[in-house]
Amino acid sequence: MEEKVGVSKMGEGGFHKRLGDLGVRCWTSVLEVRGSILGPDTDLYDGTSRDSSSNKGYGRVNYVLAKRLDLLTEVQRLQESLDVTGDVAYTCETAGHFFLYQVLARWERFISRVRPASGKIVAVKTIKDEFPFHCFFDNAPKPLFKGHTYEEDMEIAEGCFRYIEKIFTQLEEFRAFELLRSGLDRSKYLLVKEAKVIAMTCTHAALKRRELVDLGFKYDNILMEESAQILEIETFIPLLLQNPQDGYSRLKRWIMIGDHHQLPPVIKNMAFQKYCNMEQSLFTRIVRLGVPTVDLDGQGRARPSICNLYNWRYKKLGNLSHVDLWPEYRVANAGFWYDFQLINVEDFNNVGESEPSPYFYQ
Repeated sequence: MEEKVGVSKMGEGGFHKRLGDLGVRCWTSVLEVRGSILGPDTDLYDGTSRDSSSNKGYGRVNYVLAKRLDLLTEVQRLQESLDVTGDVAYTCETAGHFFLYQVLARWERFISRVRPASGKIVAVKTIKDEFPFHCFFDNAPKPLFKGHTYEEDMEIAEGCFRYIEKIFTQLEEFRAFELLRSGLDRSKYLLVKEAKVIAMTCTHAALKRRELVDLGFKYDNILMEESAQILEIETFIPLLLQNPQDGYSRLKRWIMIGDHHQLPPVIKNMAFQKYCNMEQSLFTRIVRLGVPTVDLDGQGRARPSICNLYNWRYKKLGNLSHVDLWPEYRVANAGFWYDFQLINVEDFNNVGESEPSPYFYQ
């Protein structure tokens, strides 16, 4: 069973930038674009799309529709290479029939001729002579079959068929888009059936909870970023975006990333802040209760001299290797004589520095 990951973040500020960075990381990995990220407002957000128009409305839907046309073009090229009549590349459904009755039938006939029977030896040249898709792979490096060993040529033939089979597998997944006509229905289908990583803010999760539950939305893992700056209730709601399965929650992993030494959640109501302790996040509460944590002991965003200003606040905080090696961390910033400066401000009205409310200094 494939696992689905939910990425929940604290707020809209900087959300799209981080989501775009996550998208770049997904594209450079094995995760396909169509199953990567869902953004706010149930639109398939494309944070760093190669096509600027896909940011507007339904980015992932537009990507899938364009990918479907590209795959159907490949089906038409395969049809012409096999000299098959008819408009088999018109829809995903006709392409599926073409694969079943024309492509798969030829492949099974090929396998029956090149697989050695008991006590018999098949010549290596037989694979090249019987392979039915030579014309389709004319654009592949030549020669397609080296003719050195039977195992090598057979692996090449099976690899070619896996490429063809993947085309029709993706078309079968996109077949629902020929039945769903509106962009909203298509985006909901991608959310429930195709997306592997769904990113949204905790606020958005609270607003859309009923809609997500009604859609049958399911996930196995939750990753929360900046957990120390999220209210307890905002942290709890994303855990309840799906109905129980056989009386048990489907959720398997809950990963919280944050720094409880930084600023707490912002509470504008002073009564809630002073008397209800609402500015304590669930992440901070869990840490204070002594739940085991994984503490990062290396930082990689500041030069060592600046890190020395605040590393006393942590149990053990050192520097990653690139901080000592990369020139941008070793060379001074243009226009600055020192790495940092402390400015002395004389006491105003003989009061000096005061803290009228937590984390607000004057």
